Parts: sequence; structure tokens; C-alpha cells
Amino acid sequence: MKFDFGHEIVLPSVPIDVAFERLTSASYVEQVVRLSDLADEFELISNEGDVIRYQFVENISMMGGLIKKRLPIIVKQTRDRNKMTLLYESDVDKGTVTIIKCRSFTPTEDGGTLVSETVDGECPMLYQPITKRQGHNALIEGMNKYPTLFKEFYI
Repeated sequence: MKFDFGHEIVLPSVPIDVAFERLTSASYVEQVVRLSDLADEFELISNEGDVIRYQFVENISMMGGLIKKRLPIIVKQTRDRNKMTLLYESDVDKGTVTIIKCRSFTPTEDGGTLVSETVDGECPMLYQPITKRQGHNALIEGMNKYPTLFKEFYI
């Protein structure tokens, strides 16, 4: 079954080039992934400049927390500096769940950056409620922590 959701956040005073670099580069990818409380065991697989591959594990709760499941996730992340976008393609639990995320960056009038993310995916019906609820909540919680990567702009 298909699912989709999104979120956006404004990073006041953070120039778009700085926001883009920190939220798309191999240098910061582990920090970005670990903003999610679900993420664990990060490993960078390859770094080919604008295309990076990495893997990590998400720890999810099912059936009201009675069942804990560790989902291995393999990601290919491609950034486009001209379009100021990032394409995130993942294979979760050996293909059980597929996720495509697009992160876009737009300058704001006050010199900050609007970061927008849309998530489109597909999963078995059994995972649908978990994926929609936990996935959307994790996206919001992680994105709301983006300002912690830019502390020098908020001192």
C-alpha cells in the first residue's frame, strides 16, 4: 500500500548554501540521520560527491510497544546543487518498505532557509499504520531538530 506525508521548517538566519551543505553532504549525513530517535548503527557505505550510500537501523515499536523490531535501511542519497534538492531513496527491511524522500531548500526573505520534505513510499498493509504514524512523527521530530545543526546562527 502507498503512503505519503511531508513537513517543512524555517531555519531563520541560516543562509541557503549553509543549510544545503549540512543537510545533504556526506560530512553531516550521520548527524542528520541520528536526529531521529529511531535511528541506530549508522555506516557510510560510499561517498561519490553528490551521491552517497549509507545504511542504518531503525528501532520501531509494534502493537503498542509489545513488539520491538529493528529495521535495516539502505539509502542512496543524491543531491542537486543547481535545483537545491536532495533525493533520498531507501530500501527498508530487504525491500519490504520502499521510501522516496525529496528535500528542497528555498531562501526566505530574511536570509534564512525554508526546508521542505515530502515522503512517498510503499509497504505491506500490515506496516501501513506504523509507517504512516511513526514515519510521519519521526520526520517532524527530526526536522524540528535541524536547528541544532546550526547553533552558531542562534547564539
